[in-house]
Amino acid sequence: MKLASLKTGGRDGSLVVVSRNLARLVPATGISATLQAALDNWQQTAPRLNALYEELNRGTCANIRAVNFEAFAAPLPRAFEYVDGSAYLPHVE
Repeated sequence: MKLASLKTGGRDGSLVVVSRNLARLVPATGISATLQAALDNWQQTAPRLNALYEELNRGTCANIRAVNFEAFAAPLPRAFEYVDGSAYLPHVE
């Protein structure tokens, strides 16, 4: 299963499922608005997202669109933690 975030839908983007060949996508906002929300509720969302992924690859779901790579946001645009490893080497020394 391939998941991505589009730049639309607010600060956290909007969740889409991307086809195996990376050529098509389908909105998954009916399952979960964002990737972060899907991860937070993974037990319930994963089976539904996987089913949508399979439908997309068969070409049997509605709202299939061509992938536009410029429309993608970072997968988790607002991660809960910022980790900076720039001072790691001096710390080890």
